[in-house]
Amino acid sequence: MFERYTERARRSIFYARELVSVYGSMLIDTEHVLLGILREDPNVIARFLPSKTNEDIRAEVEKGIVAKPKIPTSIDIPLSKGSERILAHAMEEAEMLGHPEVEVEHLLLGVVREEDGAAGQILRSAGLNVIAMRQQLG
Repeated sequence: MFERYTERARRSIFYARELVSVYGSMLIDTEHVLLGILREDPNVIARFLPSKTNEDIRAEVEKGIVAKPKIPTSIDIPLSKGSERILAHAMEEAEMLGHPEVEVEHLLLGVVREEDGAAGQILRSAGLNVIAMRQQLG
């Protein structure tokens, strides 16, 4: 599934999975994917929104997460439908931009495109938009 992902993009998803265990969730949701991206690339937000930092976005995301008891990392945790769509959007963006692999930035684009998740709403409210991001990555 992740053959066309760069090592950094794969680590973002790995970190999302790790965070699910910490927060006690039973699904890898859009917020976890975004937090994984922020952990992997400390400057990803500033590249697109110079007035914001990863910490600004992380704090906003974490406000909406209700922590539950930790769960073991050995348990298989599936992606939520929203997170599955993020991965599909990321692949589409990489292909549309003519990039051979899915990068962290494509994952971030996927989060912004995802209409149903809180993570996308937070990024859009902060000022990220797909068209400007595509132009910058193009």
